[in-house]
Amino acid sequence: MVRRVTLSGPSSLAPIIMKAVDIVRQTGKYHILVIITDGQITQESATVKAVVEASMVPLSIIAVGVGDGPWNILEHFDTHLPYRKFDNFRFVDYQRAAAKTKYSDMAFALQAMMEIPDQYKRIKELGYLEKYQQRRQARQKRNTSEGSHSPIPQCSTKDSPVRFVESLRHRSSNPL
Repeated sequence: MVRRVTLSGPSSLAPIIMKAVDIVRQTGKYHILVIITDGQITQESATVKAVVEASMVPLSIIAVGVGDGPWNILEHFDTHLPYRKFDNFRFVDYQRAAAKTKYSDMAFALQAMMEIPDQYKRIKELGYLEKYQQRRQARQKRNTSEGSHSPIPQCSTKDSPVRFVESLRHRSSNPL
């Protein structure tokens, strides 16, 4: 969890993405990183490298564009990044997603979360969750054999993001 935020621009997304990757590696659990940005991205190559690195762990990234952009770099990240293990990056222009609809909050949430079920499914297919669960179990066995009894949190998929997005889709059966 980020405890302190300093706003400035232009922005590099690489440090926050790499921090999220570290958190995922430590916990071994699926996470969704939501980044709110104005679109002024610097250090594009470092950000590309971070997004590719993030595709090797159970992490989905949602970038929300606020303001007037420019959005071309973020749209490129969303659609044209090779070398990723799976499509782990979603860009949503908040103004475009929430405009011209009676239910702007729901329309935005649906746009932001719409790729999460497919990303989560791919993460499971790649075996990322099982890999980290096996690592936790191995650590737990080592700690137990060494006399340490500190509990290691277990990953639960009962609160699947797929269920959340499906419930949004169900609620939005009326046209937005």
